[in-house]
Amino acid sequence: MPDRRVTWYLPTGSGERWPEDYERGRPGWPPEVVDLPGVPPAATALDLAAGTGKLTRLLVPAFSRVIAVEPQDAMRRVLQSLSPDTEAHGGTAEAIPLADSSVDAVFTAQAFHWFDNERALAEIARVLRPRGALVVMWNVPASPWEPSIEVVEQVLLERAPDEAEPGCDPLDLNTPRYASGAWKLAFTASLFGELQEARLPNPQTLDRDGLTAYLASMGWIADLPDVDRLTLLGEVESLLGAEEYHRLWETHVHWTRLSGRQGPGEPRPN
Repeated sequence: MPDRRVTWYLPTGSGERWPEDYERGRPGWPPEVVDLPGVPPAATALDLAAGTGKLTRLLVPAFSRVIAVEPQDAMRRVLQSLSPDTEAHGGTAEAIPLADSSVDAVFTAQAFHWFDNERALAEIARVLRPRGALVVMWNVPASPWEPSIEVVEQVLLERAPDEAEPGCDPLDLNTPRYASGAWKLAFTASLFGELQEARLPNPQTLDRDGLTAYLASMGWIADLPDVDRLTLLGEVESLLGAEEYHRLWETHVHWTRLSGRQGPGEPRPN
């Protein structure tokens, strides 16, 4: 199986159709995330690992210029179809295709745990202007689906692979890579100041097709070949009888600012 730490990987089963499930089913972001770091409206903001642009579409009306960087072409195509005026580029957190000191804020959503954290922080610091802001965020489940989808979850769990990442729910977004807090370690030797944190309620409502898309966006399901995946999702949809499903997510937002600059010949912190 491909290494999921490679941020441009698409599932082998659904392939370029996967971004459509991601866009339809995954939760978005509460509007307040834009205001928390205190970035002025005249700023240039970068959405790093922008995916299908769920966060990008909040940033566009908030700042004078918004740039999206996303490594996967299929994700970027969806982003550009939904936000056609956004400046979008291919690139990764470890190789951002922007000039030095060219943005005032970098936002990244549900992605930082996939980065090579030290390299990414050095690259983010490079493109930020002095005292620029970095904002990282995750959606974490705060309640089960209502009405209950326990029957559907049982069907899926019986078929989930045994080799899932330890501590990872194969039907949810509670990644151990975030929950462990290990991602914070790279900040201690970086050019960034102390992290601040806020937790925001983030309710989501999906119809039956949307909830099916959410489940289809789980990596192990999306990796299944068509003959298996489509049969399984057909069974899932047949078991979803309500017109709408509701869930509360909690958005964890962490932000910091660039605290210093390298002088000529001065090495980066180790």
